[in-house]
Amino acid sequence: MSTIEEKFIKFSQTVIKEALEKKYKLIDEAEQERTRTLSETELVLLKNAYEKIHASLIKTEKECNEEVSKAILSSKQALFNRREEILQSVFANVRNRLAEFRKSDKYKSFMIETVLQGLEKAGQGELQVYADNEDIPLVEEIRAKAGALFEISESEEELLGGCLIRNKTKGFLLDFSFAKSLNDEKAAFLENYGLSID
Repeated sequence: MSTIEEKFIKFSQTVIKEALEKKYKLIDEAEQERTRTLSETELVLLKNAYEKIHASLIKTEKECNEEVSKAILSSKQALFNRREEILQSVFANVRNRLAEFRKSDKYKSFMIETVLQGLEKAGQGELQVYADNEDIPLVEEIRAKAGALFEISESEEELLGGCLIRNKTKGFLLDFSFAKSLNDEKAAFLENYGLSID
């Protein structure tokens, strides 16, 4: 073989070897790039999936909380309504019994004692007794029998019995009305019988 052919074969082998090395290097780089791209894509997809799952969890939790809140609110409303029914029933009976009491002779004794003790508590000064319209004749009778000096006026608000005594001079009002006692009892009733709603 001639030297030129040997050189050509050697050169060809060198070129082929370099081409193969370049080929393997490019294949390796391409494989690394593919692996890196797959990893990045996988991370992006995992991140997107995580965000979607997280958003779904937040939405589900919010919906659950809303349902629980609605149920609690509904229960409280039902409890409140039932409590009001009980209050109305109990205190309607109390009002009826107060109305019966007002028609009895015991009520007259009660009013005499209440007005006289109230006047004593009110002390000296210009006094005014407020009563329901139907009780004004009774208060006038008490004033006449006791010889006390006080003004008598019809109460603007329904007292359900009893009276209010105002000392105009000292500027205070004593409330001996059944309406006040009834309101006080309602509050105590709710607390004592565990009917308050928290």
